[in-house]
Amino acid sequence: MSTLIRSLIRRQRHQRVAAFSIALAIAALLPSTQPVSAYFYAANNEPPEFKHWQQTQNQGAAAFEANEFTKAEKLLKAATEEARNIGPGDIRIAKSPGDLGRLLAVRGRFKEAQQYLEEEFYFKDRAIGEDVGKMVLDMEDLIRFYLTCGSAEKAKPLTSDLLDFVQGKFKEQAEQEAKQSLEKGKTLIGWAGTAAPAVQDPLLDWAISCDKLGDLYRDRGDLETSDKLYKTALDVKATVLGKKHLSLANSYDNLGGLCLKKKEAKEAESYFREALDITTRVAEPGDPTIYKRMDRLASSLVAQGKISEAEQIYLRAIRTWQNCVTGSVEQRALFTLGCLYADQKRFGSAAPMLRRALHIAERTNGGQSDALVPYLKKYGYVLYYCGQKGQGQNLQARANYISPVVKELQAEVKVGKLTMGKLTTASETFKDPSRRLKTARTN
Repeated sequence: MSTLIRSLIRRQRHQRVAAFSIALAIAALLPSTQPVSAYFYAANNEPPEFKHWQQTQNQGAAAFEANEFTKAEKLLKAATEEARNIGPGDIRIAKSPGDLGRLLAVRGRFKEAQQYLEEEFYFKDRAIGEDVGKMVLDMEDLIRFYLTCGSAEKAKPLTSDLLDFVQGKFKEQAEQEAKQSLEKGKTLIGWAGTAAPAVQDPLLDWAISCDKLGDLYRDRGDLETSDKLYKTALDVKATVLGKKHLSLANSYDNLGGLCLKKKEAKEAESYFREALDITTRVAEPGDPTIYKRMDRLASSLVAQGKISEAEQIYLRAIRTWQNCVTGSVEQRALFTLGCLYADQKRFGSAAPMLRRALHIAERTNGGQSDALVPYLKKYGYVLYYCGQKGQGQNLQARANYISPVVKELQAEVKVGKLTMGKLTTASETFKDPSRRLKTARTN
């Protein structure tokens, strides 16, 4: 049994949780000394039991794809039993418990699904052996399942293992490069901070896994673990991509957001400035992403009471995007600056900003859109304090008229469209995790 699995089992025992129970049961039945290569057969030499497993697995997978869940469950359970008899050396047999686990998750039976997803992980780990790097994306998938389906206590130990591995490989790469530059007879060259081409792709995949898990932990309120994941992703990206890549700016932005949540506005400002600097140099002029970075930086300045600096950022944004066709960025900048002025009791300065923002919103969304409600309410509030009480009340009344109509329409489609949307998303995730992973890798 590999170091990774031993570590997971040891940690879970300390927590008195029966982790990987199915994996342990299999381990007791299967000889741990069996060499991996013994189960990798040439196509024409595969034993009958393997061919029968393959047939059952293919039938189960086809039924799953066709949404014939009852039939698929029966076939995949049979395929999983056959896979256990074949042994853990062939990575292909991991597909049976994995597909079965995802099928059960689609059906909402998360507790049952968990043991099969853990078994898939175990089979893959046994087949891959010490090359833990090939398991990082599988670790991400299992951690994601733990965090989203009710076994969050199991996620932390596995997350620690993932971080230890990625950080260790990153440091190892840096040390190897440093040693190469110090060899006798060679010109002294400092490490340039770029990974060798052969390791760039897996390193970047690992960094993106850290980012995605960092998002999950952040949303759950575990800012400490999220911080570790984001910083690990940042270190790896700086090595693989260099200092001028948009993905690196995303990492700085993630860390800045965490600092704001922790009320560390000064540290947040530093991260947001890095993110804005990289984005400005990399993105096309007028790219909305640049405004997002500006807005985040301004929010950190406001949190520190640096109102004048934040004001200048929004004014620059308004000038930059005022001639854009859609006007969406100008609209957001005007509205945010108007709200900032209102919060400072500068109602005379706030009114023209909010008026312009409302006009753009009306032109873009129409006169009865619920998107207008915050603009109408805020502008009406400001006009009231500007001495235009009647006009302000009219805007408030208009906002109140739109809101119930929108809520009533939303209630009519809630049971149908919204519920089905959730179900579709879950099905796609568990039926084909590779589809989600391919999308995630573009971050």
